[in-house]
Amino acid sequence: MFRILPLLCLSLFAGIDLQFVVAQPEISAQERSFFETKIRPVLVEHCYGCHSLEADEIGGKLLLDSQAAMMKGGESGPALMPSDPENSLIIQALRYDEGASAMPPDAPLPETVVGDFVRWVSRGAADPRTETTTHPSDDDLDRESLWSFQPRRSPLPPQIADASWALDPLDHFVGARLESEGLHPTTDAPPETLVRRLYVDLSGLPPTNDQTASFIADCEHDRSGAIRCLVDRLLSSPQFGIRWGRHWLDVARYGESNGNDGLGRNASMPNAWRYRDYVIDAMNRDTPYDRFLTEQIAGDLLPAETADQRNRNLIATGFLAIGSKPAVAMNKNFAMDIVDDQINAVCTATIGLSVACARCHDHKHDPIPTRDYYALAGIFSSTETLYGLAGNEPLTAPPTPLHPLHPLRDRWMTESEDRDARSTSPIFPASYPQAIESLAPLIYSSLESVPEELKPEDVKGFSAENFATLKGSRLVGKLPTPDVSYSIAFWFKNDSPNGSHPITAYLFSRGTLNDKNNPGDHLGIGGTHNKSRTGKLFVFNGNAGKKSVAGSTVIQPQTWNHIAMVRRDAEVQVFLNGRLEIEATMPATFGDSLDFCFAARSEKFAPLNGNMAHLALFQRALSTEEANDLYLAADQPEPPRTLGWAMGVRERKPEKIVDSKVHIDGQTGKYGPQVPRGTLTAYRQFVDADETTNGFSPTIAEELQIAPERSGRLELARWLTDPSHPQTARVMVNRIWLHLMGRGIVSTPDDFGVYGGRPSHPELLDHLANRFVDSGWSIKQLIRAIVLSRTYQLHSACEPSLAAADPENLLYGRHLSRRLDAESIRDSMLLASGELDFAQGQGSAIEETVALINWPLGASSNLHRPSNHRSVYLCMLRHAPPAELSAFDLPDGIGVMGQRNVTTLPTQSLFFMNSPFVVAQSERLAERLMASGGDDDSKIRLLFQTTLQRPPSPLELKQAVALVLQTETSFPSEIDLPHRQQKAWASLCQALFTSNEFRYVD
Repeated sequence: MFRILPLLCLSLFAGIDLQFVVAQPEISAQERSFFETKIRPVLVEHCYGCHSLEADEIGGKLLLDSQAAMMKGGESGPALMPSDPENSLIIQALRYDEGASAMPPDAPLPETVVGDFVRWVSRGAADPRTETTTHPSDDDLDRESLWSFQPRRSPLPPQIADASWALDPLDHFVGARLESEGLHPTTDAPPETLVRRLYVDLSGLPPTNDQTASFIADCEHDRSGAIRCLVDRLLSSPQFGIRWGRHWLDVARYGESNGNDGLGRNASMPNAWRYRDYVIDAMNRDTPYDRFLTEQIAGDLLPAETADQRNRNLIATGFLAIGSKPAVAMNKNFAMDIVDDQINAVCTATIGLSVACARCHDHKHDPIPTRDYYALAGIFSSTETLYGLAGNEPLTAPPTPLHPLHPLRDRWMTESEDRDARSTSPIFPASYPQAIESLAPLIYSSLESVPEELKPEDVKGFSAENFATLKGSRLVGKLPTPDVSYSIAFWFKNDSPNGSHPITAYLFSRGTLNDKNNPGDHLGIGGTHNKSRTGKLFVFNGNAGKKSVAGSTVIQPQTWNHIAMVRRDAEVQVFLNGRLEIEATMPATFGDSLDFCFAARSEKFAPLNGNMAHLALFQRALSTEEANDLYLAADQPEPPRTLGWAMGVRERKPEKIVDSKVHIDGQTGKYGPQVPRGTLTAYRQFVDADETTNGFSPTIAEELQIAPERSGRLELARWLTDPSHPQTARVMVNRIWLHLMGRGIVSTPDDFGVYGGRPSHPELLDHLANRFVDSGWSIKQLIRAIVLSRTYQLHSACEPSLAAADPENLLYGRHLSRRLDAESIRDSMLLASGELDFAQGQGSAIEETVALINWPLGASSNLHRPSNHRSVYLCMLRHAPPAELSAFDLPDGIGVMGQRNVTTLPTQSLFFMNSPFVVAQSERLAERLMASGGDDDSKIRLLFQTTLQRPPSPLELKQAVALVLQTETSFPSEIDLPHRQQKAWASLCQALFTSNEFRYVD
């Protein structure tokens, strides 16, 4: 364990190591993905024709088809200066800067593409291209490089010299490897170290004073029993899901806004938080990992017995919808860019392969041909992505619907079942006319026959079975006086598809008939004119008023629904099936007109194609209770009510489910052959020549069987979660091991391909993967097994000889000391100050915000709100993260990130010095100390125990007392003594927050 520096040296920079890494790091998976998806395709399409070895004539003696050639440059010098876009010739050429060669010469590239190149160069111009670009073939298969594609083995735990050392079979694999190197593991971690490690790893929080003392006391009687009891308690705590849910959210590239779309826009995602809550809940439920993946890829296609289960399944598909998108403006590849993000997210997250690199060409190192990419692309192109309104900015993304979520009930009624239940003509109780008449309507007709007080125009007929049948017709009438307040109510059925017309139908107008300016109130159902309103009710007050307000419920065609519209002076309410759908202030523009009509707008535009029944008009504003009674008295089947909306995906209509064609150079509009929907074919190379599967189940190496009317997502999910899939279990086991041990068995958790790391313990990896599958894919059981092992419980301190022989701890002979992540640093301060709210966070700070963040350019909108909940519930806006977290390597949510960066930067010291959050928590903790009573020594002991989970040493105690007194006397005498004391103690609290010992866990 770290010991805190003597307090005479303790300052707000205490424990911060400001060394800088000089060596150039390897290209990360995220950087490689950015190059392959954003940079290489542009070079291939627009540059290689004149600047590659295959060009007929090399322009300006400049080659751009390799990293070395770009750095060498041509006649004008190097093409780029890494990290310096302003002085890079390639950026100047792409910008068409004055004095620079304009490239491409025919027309400039879109701003979004130029922006990608600027970001690439600014970030160091990482370029994974090498001289070797041949694709592995069946005749020359590099089985060592393609280790992860091969079936898992079933290794037996090896024998070790001291069998009693092992607490779990996994310890045999670690111990045997250490013995083979002539090394011995370090000793077990002491209880005070282990308790903090367990709490942080399983809950993301350090233990309290009482929890620490209780565990240490229990260990004195039965160490192994105390550890098992604590682990089981932590695994069952709701805080477990918060900790491990955040790990998966990193992988799922979670964010609550789109991020910079290339045009400076950053659209909010008001419903993304539901996916966050789904992940946390799934971790606490210990949803089997194969089911967890299946729900996220194809939850909308899974059967559900209850509304709660159905809602979870729909929300889970948010995994595919929450990705960052480039702008649709001037981007013919927008639809394929979304598909590309989904392919990359699914494959990188589940099997550790960046398949997206094969969008433009056969993968340069992994055995993934372009045909395989477009086999997957067909699956996701046949899927409709529901991401919402995209900030109401059509240049960013065209608006889409969202999944409606419904209240709980005994049995989930599918959309088709609900539609069928309400598609037949309703049978109203005999008492219904009397219920309407009791409210004294000016006009009322059941519409079973020709109404006496209305003039039918081209109505097809009236009957007791179908009521008024309408098609290109309307019902016209006049009011006796032009009173502003009035109400209408009726039942209707719309037979036109919601997307068939600019306006699906108008249901009512009050205003002068046949006036092209359309003064008055107009109630209709939206169509394709505004896709965000398709199928939803809206009220419009004419061309003069130009105010239009829409509801949120999509009305299913061919279903009977009830409408009540109430005007009370300037206020308008619309009730749909007894629920308030629209409420707005809308000036009346009908003036003295007495005209009104049903089933079309006043000038006969967009008439209703369908039916109407039990129509009533009141020359007064009905109360909310009266409007609801008009619906309830009809005693009709209750339509599903929406609890909210969720991002996600769903199947496209059958006629839009198609196989994808190969896009030449990854570009929409340049097509090659069509590829049947399917998955990766590389696994077939490992099937024996005699046609045995060699450890795979038949589904792994065979083509997917996808029905013509299905996208294939469910089939893809089943393929990924097949127990014999060689990578799915390995990848997840490695992710779990990484978060518990500080480094993965495979050092590149998101890359199990040729250029990824090789497993340090391949037999251990397969052993754990097999246990994972055999346990029913239980994440909690695997975590429990690992933390109960001897390997996990080792001390981080060790003999110098062990550290020298294995400085990176590749052999796991000791435990790695690790810095807390951003969320745990914040949450630990809140816990120490007594301010932490353990309750589940509700919704999001932007739950009601549909907007572009930080737009126009240069503007700044702080949408974050104060919160004392766990950090996972803070608003995670891309490119605008919470200030309390941004200094400590918080992921940007743009791509899959299975392992966070851990940097040591001066900004982190400045954060502890100047952050209002740190100052506030230091003051709250000081208030706790002042309120505790006792002398200064007891306060300091409480402070150390609260922040560092240990008592101070005698020297630390003496120096801390001296520091408090010295700080107290440094304040001006005009400040009252209690205030000076409070500030002095707060300074000491802030110093301990800054220490390594607080920020690291052993």
